[in-house]
Amino acid sequence: MSKTKSPTFAKASAGKQNSKVIILIFLSICLFYYLFKSITSSVFLKGRDKINVVFYGANTRFYSLDRKNINYLLSFSNLVKVIVPGGYGKYKVGAIGKLASLEKKPDIIRKTFSAMTSTLVDLYFYQKKTNIYYDNSNLKQIPTFMEILLTNSNANLVDKLFLFYFFSSNNKENFQTIDLDPFESGGNNSIFDHNSFYKKFQGSFFQKTYRSDDINVQIVYTKSYKTAQIIGQMIEGEGIRVVDLSNDDKVISSCLLITGKNTSTTETYQRLADFFKCKTQIGETTVSDIILELGDLEKEWSVN
Repeated sequence: MSKTKSPTFAKASAGKQNSKVIILIFLSICLFYYLFKSITSSVFLKGRDKINVVFYGANTRFYSLDRKNINYLLSFSNLVKVIVPGGYGKYKVGAIGKLASLEKKPDIIRKTFSAMTSTLVDLYFYQKKTNIYYDNSNLKQIPTFMEILLTNSNANLVDKLFLFYFFSSNNKENFQTIDLDPFESGGNNSIFDHNSFYKKFQGSFFQKTYRSDDINVQIVYTKSYKTAQIIGQMIEGEGIRVVDLSNDDKVISSCLLITGKNTSTTETYQRLADFFKCKTQIGETTVSDIILELGDLEKEWSVN
């Protein structure tokens, strides 16, 4: 005598099957969304000439990766003091990660090395376990698989895969190493002279696309000329001309980029908006093509 499944059992089985299908569809949508966001936000897929990357740790390195020309490598001593934007004063390189961890602001790493190298750092990597580094070996090496894929970073999966491929296809001989010793004062309290570095290497890391745009920027600050100057050096180092630093007593809550309609669609304008996370506005400019009103950037990037 054959047994037939009860209607209740059949309904329960169908319900479980439907639940699995719904979960599978939901996971597929999440995966598609994640891949879509990774692709659309990838710095490597934005078509830039150069990508600036920092690997922070026992052996801290800055790479300026170029699609067609020279790749640069800077290897920093953990014992040298550098200016840390945000009003923190000067810290030794080996202690910046600890500071970022205590403040719960990993972006301190990106800001510090942007100010030091007078560039706009795109991607930064740092160890999950935060230490103060005293070792001064300064080994000049290619990032490992572990550093690229398994450390904390603002890079998404697509950018990590691009980096892994890039470094796997190149070795140390493919990078021009810049000697930083001339820019470090001697002794235990050695300080990195970012102004001298900027003067000597301005133009080494800039994007040719931005030079081709031939667009210039006026920076408007409220209190700190020095903060405006450092931000100006970073923008100049990217290849975007800064023609004026102006003081204005008007206080605004957040940074603002103002430009004409034609300039608003350029890569130069979008680069500044993306990096500094500024509000944008179509408006009239007089001295320059773009006006950058610092607003809260003065506090975020303040230097003593």
